[in-house]
Amino acid sequence: MKLVFKILMLLFLTAYFVVVLGFVRKQYDGVLCNGMEIVVRDSLERVLVTSADVKNLLRLDHPEPAGMPVSEIDMAGIEESLNDFPAISNAQVYANVQGRLIVELSQRSPVLRIEDRNHQHYYLDAEGYVIPANFDYTPHVLHINGEIPGKYRKEKRIMVTGASPGENGHTLMGDVLKMGRYIHEHPFWRSQIVQIYVRKNGEFELIPRVGSQIIYFGSAERMENKFFKLITLYQEGFTHTGWNQYEIINLKYTNQVICTKR
Repeated sequence: MKLVFKILMLLFLTAYFVVVLGFVRKQYDGVLCNGMEIVVRDSLERVLVTSADVKNLLRLDHPEPAGMPVSEIDMAGIEESLNDFPAISNAQVYANVQGRLIVELSQRSPVLRIEDRNHQHYYLDAEGYVIPANFDYTPHVLHINGEIPGKYRKEKRIMVTGASPGENGHTLMGDVLKMGRYIHEHPFWRSQIVQIYVRKNGEFELIPRVGSQIIYFGSAERMENKFFKLITLYQEGFTHTGWNQYEIINLKYTNQVICTKR
């Protein structure tokens, strides 16, 4: 009997939701859209996209929703258009019972500022998505410049690769993202390393906030080990000698750190 009761309840609830959804759709059939409300959830943290940007974007591919029957508005198409916008990580579009079209969106969060060899700027988030620079808003993130090919500014996404840096730009940018993300995820390095310079041979130089050294990092191979050597030098070496005795710190070689005095 309990099993029969559960089955009957399940059938009843299913039928109830079908009726409710049908009722809601029927209600929307007679509702005209009376405007659009745009909500940028994280606008107090960063301003990569504004309500005006959203309206301008939608005008390109979608008719003005105000005055249209709500049931005829292509909400899925609007979501797709917004989710293709580089600075938007997620968009949701729906209408309330008053006929107001609600557009809720979240922005991407930049972790790296890239300046390529042509001095063109853009950002990367932690997942490698390319975000065009917005000069009305400058996030305080790690700056990476140097011999970075200019064509990657037009990519949609950079992927972390396992290969060593070389002539292949995707591999180089994969290592840039790998190292930049590592620094961003570790509070000490996020505070201490303010810039990475990419040399012509694909190797990296780090510029610290405290101390006036140039840190020759080499490639991104053995990255965690190199950062371990550097933190050990800071904790056990510089506490005795001071932070400004050396001009160059070379981490390129296995199991050693070479420091060059001024």
